[in-house]
Amino acid sequence: MKKALILAFSILFAVLSCGTKKDGESTAKVEATTQTVTNLDPKAFQEKSAEAIVLDVRTPEEVAAGKIAGAIAIDFYGSDFLEKAKELPKDREILVYCAVGARSAEAAEMLAKEGFAGVYHLGGGIRAWTAAGLPTVQE
Repeated sequence: MKKALILAFSILFAVLSCGTKKDGESTAKVEATTQTVTNLDPKAFQEKSAEAIVLDVRTPEEVAAGKIAGAIAIDFYGSDFLEKAKELPKDREILVYCAVGARSAEAAEMLAKEGFAGVYHLGGGIRAWTAAGLPTVQE
């Protein structure tokens, strides 16, 4: 009985301690998550790309096979991805893509949390782009 009571109090204490907040902590979290990511189809992505930063988050090998003209390549799997991405101007819209959309969706969420002004994601990645008949370049 004594062990059950101690276990119950331990669980209760653990649950309650997880919910405590320090002053100012919740405000920072709310501000960091207020930015949203907008998914775009290839045509809308292309239209927005003229005025925005286009970010390719694929590996260097993938980029070598072809990329969207003017895109900046920062490997999402690189250990310094976020550091390099933070060097981009936060006051400009940023359009993110990868091969099929999984990495770029994650990268876009990271950038939104970092406070970038407008973050857009290419649904379906460069595969959707080429399937829509849009051009790529090799550099």
